[in-house]
Amino acid sequence: MNKIFPFFIVWVFSVMLIQSAQAKNAFDKETVTVVQERIYDRTHEIAFNMGYVPDDDFYEEYPLSLSYTYHFNKNIAWEVGRFQYFLTRKKDLKDTLSGYDLAAVSFDKPLYMLHTSFVLKPTYGKDAVWDKNIINHEGFFSFGAGIAQYQREYPVDTETSTETVLSLTLGAGRRYFISKKFALITEIKTYTQFKDSTTETNIYIGLGIAYRFNFSNRNSSVREKTDSVYRYLNDDEE
Repeated sequence: MNKIFPFFIVWVFSVMLIQSAQAKNAFDKETVTVVQERIYDRTHEIAFNMGYVPDDDFYEEYPLSLSYTYHFNKNIAWEVGRFQYFLTRKKDLKDTLSGYDLAAVSFDKPLYMLHTSFVLKPTYGKDAVWDKNIINHEGFFSFGAGIAQYQREYPVDTETSTETVLSLTLGAGRRYFISKKFALITEIKTYTQFKDSTTETNIYIGLGIAYRFNFSNRNSSVREKTDSVYRYLNDDEE
């Protein structure tokens, strides 16, 4: 019995190695497939966004924006244009510095920005809300360029001037589909402005609502309800 036991252990170990190798080969041949195709795809999108810029030294900035995006397919889009108008409120630091005779100090108040951006949409998923409803969503990254205009103010002079500068933007966000045609958008962006005197980068945090539509009908598939949690709307045009 003592002589047979070592051979038995070697045989078991050999079988386990063979099965592990076979399983590894099987998994290596597996192809990754999506569980479900994307729904709520639309070609055109008009969005209204509001946001906040938290890192400006002299002004509280609340940008309001209107944009149009063309979606080439489920992975690539082009934000053709985004116009942002800035609501601003001066901070206490600006009043403090304005009380001193600082001829070299100037305050740049943002007026508006206009950008165009390339959009990449690599992720898509869905969340169950209290096991009763499904929210589909997609993640996106954007990179764009445009212009920004500032109003320059001086503490020792009542006159002001304006400056229009090159602006680059880099961002990421997520789009939540609340219906077939409407979506909520959350995003965070950086804006880099190339001014005459310096280069300045600010952070933008925004929330928006988008209306998505097609000018012509597209083929779409209807998802069957397999459980009460999968209450999807059909992707047909109304």
